[in-house]
Amino acid sequence: MKFPVYSPLKKHWLLDEQVVFLNHGSFGACPIPILQKQDEYRMMMERQPVKFFIRDLEEMIWKSKEALAKFVGADAVDMAFVPNATLGVNTILSSLAFEAGDELLTTNHGYGACVNTLKWHAQKWKAQVVTADVPFPVSSPEEVIAALLSKVTSRTKLVMIDYITSPTGLLFPVKEIIDELNRRGIDCLVDGAHAPGQIPLNLHELGAAYFTGNCHKWICSPKGSAFLYVRKDRRHLIHPISVGHTYDKAENKDRLWSNHFFWPGTDDYSAYLCVKDAIDFMGSLFGGGWSELMNHNRQQCLQARKRIAEITGIPLPAPEDMIVNLSTLDLEDTQMPASNFNYISPLWEKLWSEYRIEMPVLPWNQQRPRLMFRISSQCYNSMEQYEYTAAALRAIRQ
Repeated sequence: MKFPVYSPLKKHWLLDEQVVFLNHGSFGACPIPILQKQDEYRMMMERQPVKFFIRDLEEMIWKSKEALAKFVGADAVDMAFVPNATLGVNTILSSLAFEAGDELLTTNHGYGACVNTLKWHAQKWKAQVVTADVPFPVSSPEEVIAALLSKVTSRTKLVMIDYITSPTGLLFPVKEIIDELNRRGIDCLVDGAHAPGQIPLNLHELGAAYFTGNCHKWICSPKGSAFLYVRKDRRHLIHPISVGHTYDKAENKDRLWSNHFFWPGTDDYSAYLCVKDAIDFMGSLFGGGWSELMNHNRQQCLQARKRIAEITGIPLPAPEDMIVNLSTLDLEDTQMPASNFNYISPLWEKLWSEYRIEMPVLPWNQQRPRLMFRISSQCYNSMEQYEYTAAALRAIRQ
C-alpha cells in the first residue's frame, strides 16, 4: 500500500506528513498563519502587560467577537467567549434553577462531558435526566424528531441536543426541534460544538434559548476559543462561572451582560483574539469563500464514506442529508466496556502503529455494544488518505 499524501492546502498546517490525520473533529488543527498571529498577540502582551490588559484588551476582544457574531448570525451583545463548548454547557446549567421532579431531556447521541454535566445538575436539584433513543443506523431526520418529541412531557423543563453529534457524526434537525419546543414553551440548549465553520449558522433564526460552539474545531482558531450565545429574553438568567472585575460594569450599557464574562482573571486571551483572524484566513482559501470551503469539505466527506463502504463492505448508516464533515460507520458488535476520554481501542492502536492512521475507533454502547470509527474531512485531507484507510481496514478485517 502506497502511503498517501495530503492535499496541496496542507502547506498551511503543521500536521505531520507521516501521519494520515483523519481526526480534525476532535481537537481541530490551527493553520500556521493563525499560530503566527497568536504569537504576535502574546508578544504584545509580554512587551507591555499593563497596556495590553488595561488599555487595549477589551476592545480587541470586542472586535474579534463582532466578527464571530456576524459569522454565526447573532448580536455580539448576546455572546461571550469561553474556552470550550463544554464550559459553555456548564455555564448554562450552573446558572439555571430546577425543581425536584423536573425532567431534563437529551439524546443517546450526546457528548459524554455534556451529558455528565446534565446528570450532575439533575442530581443537585433532584431532577431527572431523560434520554431519547435515536436509532443508529438512522433513516431520516424525521426519526430524530419523533424520538425526541416522544419523550417530552409536562415535566420537561430543558432539552439539550447536539447540532452535529460527536460519536455518530450526524447533523440533527435542530431548527425543526427548537420550533416545536418553543411552541410548547420549553427552552433548548444546543451543544453546537461542531457547528461553527462546518455549516452556515444564523442563531437569530435558529431561535434556541442557549447555544454554545467551538471555534478551535472547524473555524480553525487556536485551542481555547469557543463561545456562548444566550437569547435576549434569557440573558438575565445566565451568569459566568468565574465572577471577576467586570461583573455589572460596562461603559456601554448595551454590552453589560456580555461584559460579565470579559474578565474572569489574568489569562492568555490570545486564542479569543485569533477568532477573527481565523475566520478571515479560512474564508480566503477558496475563491468562493466560506461557502465553497464548507461545500468542499462536505462533498469530500460524502465521497470518502462512499469509497470506504465500497472497499470494506461496511454499510452506510445514515442518509446524505444528515452528513456534513463527519461520518461514523459501524465496524462490528463488541462487548468492550464504554470508553473513557483518553481510551485507545486495540484497533485504533493498530491503525496507528502499523499504518500511521489517526482516526478514532471507539466502542459505543447505545442500543447495542459495538465498535465504530469516525472520519473527518478538512480541506488539507485528500481522497488518497481515505482510500488508504479503507484498504487498511479491509486488510485488518480479513
